[in-house]
Amino acid sequence: MKRGIITLILIGIIFSISLGHSLEIKNDETIFVLLGADGKAKRVDLVNWISIEGKGNFNIIKDGKYIKNVKLHTNDLKMKVEKGNIVIYGESSDNKNIYLTGEVNKKVPLDFKITYKYNGKLVQPRDFLGKSGDLDIEIYVKPNEDIPLRVVMSAEFSADDFLLRNPNDFMIMVLGKTVRLTGFTYPIPDAKLRLSLRGKKLKVPAITFTALPSLPPVDLSMKEQLKSLNEGIEGFLLLNKAHQKILKGILEVIEKNTPIIPQEYLTLPFTLMANQNKAYLISKNLKEYPKSFDNLYGFIKGKAESSNDEDWKRALMMAEELKKEIETNSFSDDIKNIGDFIGDLAFQSKKVMDIIGTSLQGIQNIENMLSLMLYGGEIEGKKLLGLVEVEKNLKTMKKKIGDNLSLLEKGEEKINSWKKRLENYVFAGQIPNAKSVVRFYFRLNEIK
Repeated sequence: MKRGIITLILIGIIFSISLGHSLEIKNDETIFVLLGADGKAKRVDLVNWISIEGKGNFNIIKDGKYIKNVKLHTNDLKMKVEKGNIVIYGESSDNKNIYLTGEVNKKVPLDFKITYKYNGKLVQPRDFLGKSGDLDIEIYVKPNEDIPLRVVMSAEFSADDFLLRNPNDFMIMVLGKTVRLTGFTYPIPDAKLRLSLRGKKLKVPAITFTALPSLPPVDLSMKEQLKSLNEGIEGFLLLNKAHQKILKGILEVIEKNTPIIPQEYLTLPFTLMANQNKAYLISKNLKEYPKSFDNLYGFIKGKAESSNDEDWKRALMMAEELKKEIETNSFSDDIKNIGDFIGDLAFQSKKVMDIIGTSLQGIQNIENMLSLMLYGGEIEGKKLLGLVEVEKNLKTMKKKIGDNLSLLEKGEEKINSWKKRLENYVFAGQIPNAKSVVRFYFRLNEIK
């Protein structure tokens, strides 16, 4: 019974080793893509390095439905192709490196389009090869798979052959007469690269594009900063509205409680001064009146004495009584005193009006300042934004920040989606339970 149990355990161990459960597998794919002069892929080749860490027998199954003409370059292993799978089996003593090559019949994740301009005109390579002038090689890169790729462009040529006309677009290294240049881009959603050359005998130098699955360098920490800024703007808006409400309330109180002075009150000092002048004129006339009355009195007296007419005698008696009254009255001084009183009244009323005017002007100045703070205007030729205009600007800013936040959130979702896709991205064929690494080399060979 015990022997049977031990036998089962040994069989289990052997079975486990044969399946490679204790082995770590790495699936490293390098894809070489040969480009035509127009940028279209002419051939796609695979160099596959499969690394095994650990001891034991293994039986690796790689998805090979896109791979043809596959070759195994590790001598002590065996390989067979069946049902669209590549099966490699053998033994690993500690670590094992397996090398496969083959052609890949699958669309690569990047499309290239290459155009040429000779002296500013769009042409084909045959139109400028061997000629002298300026050559612009324009490369358009567009992904056809939802995965981010960092594309590094590199080229090398002799300084005797070319003068680089756009050196600011590249990182450049010069070794003797050899010029090496490097540029990179993320084709999201696409990209354009340009190589501008000048030469006496033009040709297309060899250009390599290395594409690595990689997340773009996006700083998403800005999202939290924008959120904080948006919250701060919301607080400013609330304060702004509160201040507007306070200022409008003060303006309403001023408008309701500012006294309205009737027009006749405003002109009262001038009216009083006019009446004072009239009183002084009457007083003057009253002083001159006795002289005028003496002439009338002399005429009446002459008529009464030269005739026996009783009517003239009675008129003389009335004139004499009136003459005594005029000589003894103080009407002129009384009227003058009235004029003086009116003058004092006019002076005091003018002072009152000045005080009222000053107070009203002060209130008006306060009202103007509050209105300026609320609705804006100019102070000493400088434009001042009011709270109403500031509110509009804050709302516009808040909307823009909200739009940017929305874009950042969408970008964050996209980055997270790409992270999941990059965790175990494979191109030519997957190996179950293996960690995968992929790199692409797109090559445009020299055309001369």
